[in-house]
Amino acid sequence: MGVETLSAEQRASNGFELMGEVGPEDWQERIELDLLDINHGYFCVLGQVYAEEGNGQGYEYALSHLDFLETGNALEFYGLYDLTEEDATALNKAWRALLAGEAKPLKPPVVRDEDQVKEDECGYQVAYGLPWSEYCVYPKGHDMEFCPGHERDVREQYGRLA
Repeated sequence: MGVETLSAEQRASNGFELMGEVGPEDWQERIELDLLDINHGYFCVLGQVYAEEGNGQGYEYALSHLDFLETGNALEFYGLYDLTEEDATALNKAWRALLAGEAKPLKPPVVRDEDQVKEDECGYQVAYGLPWSEYCVYPKGHDMEFCPGHERDVREQYGRLA
């Protein structure tokens, strides 16, 4: 189980929420929906959002500027990079729907009982907008303690994990 088990809609939702947290205030307005292409460094979400800061090299600028991308399969987890060619088509469609307001971001899967969390799932207690008694069941990436979203939160709070 891993990032590939998440739908394109879920991964685009992860990225949409993340960009709302770490992106520029006007990040959505910077994206030309007609040009959006998750497979193209200039026209993908990061390429368009950070084009100005990166002097036209927005994707490369984002990779070096945003430290959250150091985590496992973060680009794929946040729908900022595709898994396959077919996945790219689905991601483009999911991103366009979110950016056009035709869809709302999906919420992460949670369970109420820690015993329901499988070995290869995050298990992090979800504190962001949910009761502390709920646990995240996102898949963990290779050599990760938590899913990419919580790995980032834990690193911010407690420093780099060993």
